[in-house]
Amino acid sequence: MKIRFGFVSNSSSSSFIIAFKGNNDELQRKLREIFGGSLPEKYPIKSMPPIGDVVANNIEESIKTLEEWDDFYGDLNNPRENHVRFINRLKEGWMIYQGGFHDLNYLEKFLCNSDIDFEDDEILIWQEGGY
Repeated sequence: MKIRFGFVSNSSSSSFIIAFKGNNDELQRKLREIFGGSLPEKYPIKSMPPIGDVVANNIEESIKTLEEWDDFYGDLNNPRENHVRFINRLKEGWMIYQGGFHDLNYLEKFLCNSDIDFEDDEILIWQEGGY
């Protein structure tokens, strides 16, 4: 019998956090803009959904207040380095959205193993990690 010690490098799920200062419809539009919202007519893989749709459809919850953040993450007094960026946006009135990808199909498997970290004046997206 073989025993393996260490970390598994291929997670089956991963979570992400989004800070956005618009409403849900505007968030959906922004995600499709960032990740691509439609495939070109002559795209060779017809069965692949646009990544923007997959990201937009995998948003699960939202956080509107610092109290809700603290209830979920419990780190307002000692936040993780990347969480500080989201806490600051929350203090500025942005909404925080959470979501995740599950290793169920080829596109979500790709997103599970991708490193997502994007920021501009309207949105902040960070892939929190796999599990």
